[in-house]
Amino acid sequence: MTEIERECPTCRSRQKFRRLNGAEKAAVREKKGPRFFVGNLWRCTAEKCLWYQPYLNRAKGDLLPESFRKEAAAGE
Repeated sequence: MTEIERECPTCRSRQKFRRLNGAEKAAVREKKGPRFFVGNLWRCTAEKCLWYQPYLNRAKGDLLPESFRKEAAAGE
């Protein structure tokens, strides 16, 4: 899986980001609307971080629903 390194505003440091998976994309579409483009969204891979953003546009980022934090913690 491809990873990039970006500044994460919630972690306040440089972190690795990965593309959103199918469940995460569905959650973003539910929040933003069915026509919202999710093909270029990346999520911070830091433990318990919910931040996602387009490849080069941190200003258009947002947080995933809280349920994704619980899933990440349960998977460990």
